[in-house]
Amino acid sequence: MSVQTIVPALLALHKIDHDMQEFRSRLAALLKDQVAVENNIVHLRENIAEHESAGRKLQAAISGHELDIASRQERIEKMRQSLNTTKNNREYSAILVQISAEKAEVGKIEKVALELMQQLEANTKSTTEAMAQLEKAQASLADTQKKNSEQVGHVKELISRLEAGRGHALGNVPPDARRQYERIHQKYPGNVMAAAEFDHDDLENVTCGGCYMSLNVEDVNVLRGRDEIRKCNSCGRILYLNEMLNANAVQPT
Repeated sequence: MSVQTIVPALLALHKIDHDMQEFRSRLAALLKDQVAVENNIVHLRENIAEHESAGRKLQAAISGHELDIASRQERIEKMRQSLNTTKNNREYSAILVQISAEKAEVGKIEKVALELMQQLEANTKSTTEAMAQLEKAQASLADTQKKNSEQVGHVKELISRLEAGRGHALGNVPPDARRQYERIHQKYPGNVMAAAEFDHDDLENVTCGGCYMSLNVEDVNVLRGRDEIRKCNSCGRILYLNEMLNANAVQPT
């Protein structure tokens, strides 16, 4: 049997990638609630900004209507005063018609202004509620960050160590094998390799430990007899034999 170097080197790399994927999953689980709260905070801030913008527009519209009302009431008062200087009933009646028309317009504007004030009140209430929710979410985030801080830091440190070790492990893999491994790694992060599963008394039934599809006994023979990569025809994972694993290593899944 030839000395095996390629697959053992790949197994060492795969062990690192497998552990790294496990730790990244653990980190994601730790950060899941935190990320959810952070996303909610972003949403609440956007919501508050929208309410505040809407509030400014409503206030500007109300102020504009109030100025219009004040201007019209001033005109009405001047017209009332001019009634005392009319020369005949015709002029008097004409001014009364103008006063009536202005008062009608003032009534319409006041109605619109009242509706805008009600909208502003509702908007202010929604803004206040959103601010209270934001304050609560920020407190929740601080609590979650404090609770997860130690665990998150520990897992991140382990990932950093594995990333450093990965560079060394990659250096032990021949370039062609490395390229093949990295291509499969993009599809199956941390799960590039799979054991050829079989009973030593029944080599007619060999399966891929990754996809559980049938393999040929030739795959086993090649892995035992040659120092080369053998892949599963179904899932494309790189195959290895359990006997190739270091006795002290944790078997990849």
